[in-house]
Amino acid sequence: MSPGEARGPVGVAILGAAHMTHAWAYARALTQSPDARVVGIHDARPEQARWIRQDFGIPLIDDPRALVAAPDVEAVVVCSANIDHRAHVELAASLGRHVLCEKPMATTLEDAQAMVAACARGGVQLQVAFVSRFLPLVSRARAAVGDGRLGDLIGLVGGNRGRPPLPPSYPPWITDPVQAGGGALIDHSVHVTDAMRHVSGLEVSEVSAEAGALLWDCGVDDVGIVSLRFENGAVGSVDPSWSVPADNPWDHDFYLRLVGTSGSLDVSGSADSLHVVSAREGGPRGLRDATFGEDADQAMIAGFLSSVRAGELQEPCASGEDGLRALEIALAGYRSSKAGSVVRLR
Repeated sequence: MSPGEARGPVGVAILGAAHMTHAWAYARALTQSPDARVVGIHDARPEQARWIRQDFGIPLIDDPRALVAAPDVEAVVVCSANIDHRAHVELAASLGRHVLCEKPMATTLEDAQAMVAACARGGVQLQVAFVSRFLPLVSRARAAVGDGRLGDLIGLVGGNRGRPPLPPSYPPWITDPVQAGGGALIDHSVHVTDAMRHVSGLEVSEVSAEAGALLWDCGVDDVGIVSLRFENGAVGSVDPSWSVPADNPWDHDFYLRLVGTSGSLDVSGSADSLHVVSAREGGPRGLRDATFGEDADQAMIAGFLSSVRAGELQEPCASGEDGLRALEIALAGYRSSKAGSVVRLR
């Protein structure tokens, strides 16, 4: 089909709903898009997909291969447990399907590298769900850096704090160090380090980190600080902690501060929000932050679908290589924390 030729919606399969809140948000974005048709969802634990099936009427398919091999499926969204990402991405790639994979893309560098290689062999795109790239303020920050308005970057400070992903709100795999690959550091740092790379165009050369279990006794690290040195000598720090207390107005945040030789810039994911006081039953009560900004999940899904239609990755979508670099930094952080020394990447 030529680029200008009209075509119908992209057929999409969802493999796994272990990342329950993200899988639900992506399912909503897909079912609301005129450019997509969700063919089905597979999860070995059907209860994880219950809300997606109930809210969007997406059929549950028992056999993942049969779902992905369906002739009307062109693309796959992977939201399974982190340890299962490799198998699901390799399945999709072997059948010639483009992939959007939830972050972190894997639990080991070996698995991440295999995923990138499998998609290259299959001639398909591998994208990673770094939704922070689709915040309008992040796009503006990238443009400001690219235009030289901050001069040379010398410092980057970011954070992605959240609530602990504990049952019954979350499935127990998220705090299993084998299935998840770790705790807060691998869960939340990847969003920030990817945004730093995306905005600055710089690669991380050294990582030093501390990670520990201080708050929730959940079996994995729940607090941490990651210190970075970039290839141009700039320094950075990331707070990925699960440190948001109960009854806080927001459940998670994203922020980024860029310091250059000619100026500085601050990005806050909560900038487009209102303070709302709610007393309704069956939902969040008390003081809450309610966003009125662009839905970044919908923007990311639109970018993925546009990339599939165009036959190549569209900005600002994150590639498999981007996912690999963010994972590399997180795993280096764990090695640094354990050894008490700096880990050099390049």
